[in-house]
Amino acid sequence: MTEVARVLHQLGMGDCPLCGSARSLAMSPFPVLLADAGFPGAEDSLSGGDCGGDLTFAVRVECGTCGHLLLFNAQKYRTGDEKILVRELAGEQEHQLGE
Repeated sequence: MTEVARVLHQLGMGDCPLCGSARSLAMSPFPVLLADAGFPGAEDSLSGGDCGGDLTFAVRVECGTCGHLLLFNAQKYRTGDEKILVRELAGEQEHQLGE
């Protein structure tokens, strides 16, 4: 997440784009999961059928002053081999992921 924060800052996301408050943007350490698909019908839910659609892992950034919420596609901030979700990393392992 530190890497994403650095990239967003380089792109000029230091101030809130809505209220202009300086240094008020905070990034959540957890991803947001967005399901872009239809709801399963009764038959699909019983059979485990696929509804189609996409699952997006997003980075959440919120302004502490006005509450403006921004979501960024996490796919844009990783290489194809990196995992988006990693279960319970120790501090040293988490540091190594950022390198």
